[in-house]
Amino acid sequence: MSQSGDYRAYVQRCFDGEVVGEAIFRKMVALCAVSDHARKLRALEQLERETKELMAVEVRALGADAVERAELIAQGEKVGARLAGVAWPELMRIFRVELARYVSEFTAAESLAPPGKETLLRQFTEHERALLEFVDRELAGRTDDSLEPVRQRFGAVS
Repeated sequence: MSQSGDYRAYVQRCFDGEVVGEAIFRKMVALCAVSDHARKLRALEQLERETKELMAVEVRALGADAVERAELIAQGEKVGARLAGVAWPELMRIFRVELARYVSEFTAAESLAPPGKETLLRQFTEHERALLEFVDRELAGRTDDSLEPVRQRFGAVS
């Protein structure tokens, strides 16, 4: 596959991943019994939605349809329902492992950006870093300001 083909496939994969992520958090919010946790999960859902919309613009610019496929939404809802039953500290540990892996993968994939698109891929990686920093703050007991990285970088939520 050519560099432009790799970039196109990566952008589509990013968009699809945000569709799943938004569905995960949406389902978790719906099932969450702790209001503070639900508020935080809503912020993360919003971050996923905003990032999905950002990537949708690029998917369309590349000539594809930014379609939120039903099977991806269902996949996210299934994962969200499963994660909703996990105790908050354990959930944060699970997220930490996954997010650290994603930050590493996304950072490496930034090299796929054609000239002029570097900022877009850096911003995509940055959204994952904001999630990771949220989790790190939660795990460190900084629950009062854990959403600050999300707010600072993306304006998502209260």
